Amino acid sequence: MDVTDMRRLFEAHREAEASRDIDAVLTTFVPDCFLETAALGLRSQGRTAVRAAYEQQYFTAFPDLAPQDQGIAFGDDVLVVWGVLRGTSLGEWVGIAPGGGSFEVPFANVVPFREGLMAGETIYFDLATLCEQARIPLEQICAAAAARRTPP
Repeated sequence: MDVTDMRRLFEAHREAEASRDIDAVLTTFVPDCFLETAALGLRSQGRTAVRAAYEQQYFTAFPDLAPQDQGIAFGDDVLVVWGVLRGTSLGEWVGIAPGGGSFEVPFANVVPFREGLMAGETIYFDLATLCEQARIPLEQICAAAAARRTPP
């Protein structure tokens, strides 16, 4: 894919995320897509698992979750975007009760492309700072994420 096509598809993806339209989000991904949250060591594989991750890990836990992209770089069939991630802990996250606090942390997403669509996303952010600001116990989040990982 060329840079223009990657940017256009990623912008459509971001718009779908902002409107919480998970069906539209999923149309930007290949069928065997992935969503990896590096800070938690969690990877969802396939559209059903990715849908669940959006619903349970992101949009329920942080209903006002909003990335503010500050930069973007392109490589061969990949883009990297970085900026500030904001949200408020208002729902259960990986089984841990909400803390009620708001957070603002730097983030980076790595997005590979395949077959004219996004292959997936790997999301990087500072988990300790997010938990501190959101008033969520870091140790509990780490333990809950570890319990959800599938053995290799």
